Amino acid sequence: MQLRALLAGAGALVALTGCGAGTTLVAHPAAATSSATSAGQGTAARACEAAPWTGSPDPQGRPRGFDAGDVGAVYIWHDRLGWHLRATDMRATDHHYTGTVALSPGESFLGLRPVRDEQHDRVWVDGSDVLHYDFHTYASIDGVDFLVSCPAGGREREQLLFHTEYDGQPVAERVRIGASKAIPPAATFRFVRSL
Repeated sequence: MQLRALLAGAGALVALTGCGAGTTLVAHPAAATSSATSAGQGTAARACEAAPWTGSPDPQGRPRGFDAGDVGAVYIWHDRLGWHLRATDMRATDHHYTGTVALSPGESFLGLRPVRDEQHDRVWVDGSDVLHYDFHTYASIDGVDFLVSCPAGGREREQLLFHTEYDGQPVAERVRIGASKAIPPAATFRFVRSL
């Protein structure tokens, strides 16, 4: 199945739920859009990714040396391909990484793609265009990649608001941002894109 093509439409509500030995994808499209419109929005979103997102710490660039079994945390970064969120841990012990990513009003997630998820891992976007993730992470990697639609109506700045939790608690020390793997000042943080 071509997951990217299925999820490219703007306004799609996507749920990933554990079932049996793998993950089952359930997509509930919102309003019907033409394939030309969906393709255009995805292309525009990829073009927007050339504009950097800013914040403190800087989210730009894949974390240096990041791999499965790295320091236990949620790793978040942005590059020319979009946003990337990964969770891993040093020990083969179940740790629960959960959180949300909220968009500026009027924006939407595009190209949502789970990465290495297993039976009990879930990623979904609710009716308010908030992305939720729920990963049971051992010493492997769970994650999601996504794009954000371009600003609508001439708006110049978009925002992403992240909230992260580790084993049910907001713990900033379990978050690493950008190439430098910087720890944010709190478990809730935001990034802004100017075009």
